[in-house]
Amino acid sequence: MGQNIVFAPFYGIGTENEAFAMKKERDSGIELLRIFAILMVIGVHTFLYGSYYDCALDEGGMVAESAKYFRLYFRPAVNIFVIITGYFMARSAFDLKKSYKRVFSTYLVIYFYSIVLSLLTLRLGPAYYTIDGEVTSVWEIVLSMFFPMFSQQWYFLTDYILMCLLAPFVNIILQNITKKQFQWLLVLLTIILSIWMNVSSIEMVEDVFRNYGYEDIVEGKNLFSFLYVYIIGGYIGMHVEVKKRPKIRYLLGIFLFTWMNYMVLVKFGDLINYDDISKYYSNPFVVLSSVCALMFFKNLHFHSRIINMFASTTIGIYALHEFKFNRQWIWNVFNFEKYDCSNLGVNIARIVVIMLLIFLVCSLIELVRQQLFRGVGALFGVKRKTQRMLQEPTK
Repeated sequence: MGQNIVFAPFYGIGTENEAFAMKKERDSGIELLRIFAILMVIGVHTFLYGSYYDCALDEGGMVAESAKYFRLYFRPAVNIFVIITGYFMARSAFDLKKSYKRVFSTYLVIYFYSIVLSLLTLRLGPAYYTIDGEVTSVWEIVLSMFFPMFSQQWYFLTDYILMCLLAPFVNIILQNITKKQFQWLLVLLTIILSIWMNVSSIEMVEDVFRNYGYEDIVEGKNLFSFLYVYIIGGYIGMHVEVKKRPKIRYLLGIFLFTWMNYMVLVKFGDLINYDDISKYYSNPFVVLSSVCALMFFKNLHFHSRIINMFASTTIGIYALHEFKFNRQWIWNVFNFEKYDCSNLGVNIARIVVIMLLIFLVCSLIELVRQQLFRGVGALFGVKRKTQRMLQEPTK
């Protein structure tokens, strides 16, 4: 039909949807949560790739302790995108054509960025695609360019697409069990994919609570963990009532569970090897923080076209700044090893500026991409309409 999409209501990442193109007013509470989530993603990368966390630890004192806390505060970002998807999508009627059409529209965006960014990388030459002194082969870049999902050009987007492909079938189960059965399902999945996986990483008990064969599931960066968080979002969407206004306790819950995660790290980090565990997306504290975020923002009712517009760009922001060759360049520019990190106030201001700058630049690029897709879609829509008119018998 040649309709252009800007944002899909059941998708956790900003993508395209006829609802926006039809200018229907949408609640902006969860759209604001998407924006916060992508800023949190950039924050995670600032601490990791921008070397802020290591620099802060070297400084010690409040600089180090605040870095430990905020690194954990940013961790629920990925879970938030997935739980939003479950919140909307789990209620959808079984319609493979409609569901897969929207999955395809998302993949088309990913494919576009894979082609464009890879060609740009090749054009910039070996200096741009040299990572840690090793030159990436042109053949590898070309193959990854044409197969971004299978090559995991972006691991998150690969797992996300796979989750969305399976989601319609998962929904059949979720929609045909009672609330009590749903609760038992969540308990079972939490024990297996969250509690067990994290306990099995504790050095003192790793020979008792083993994760042999499940190593890739431990961190929560995989399809199974995504489906687990998706199902949590589905439960909230199907069985938790929408309120007229948000409950402040859920906002406080985000800080509380982050604080609890931080305290375990501080008190027992060295003893039980908790530093890695604290960052896992499957960590119960991280999962609960994402639940609290959704519970608060789903009840935040207001409308803002500006927020909805920027929320629609999150997929582009992620793809642009997390493309591995761009990532190397970006975090070379914003590397905290170049700065004096002794002043906490200056550090926080610098982090905020970096996050907003990356967000705005990538968002503007994504908005241009959306306009390009709209133009191409409109052009092909006119051509198809003309072809149908020519093929119709003259009356």
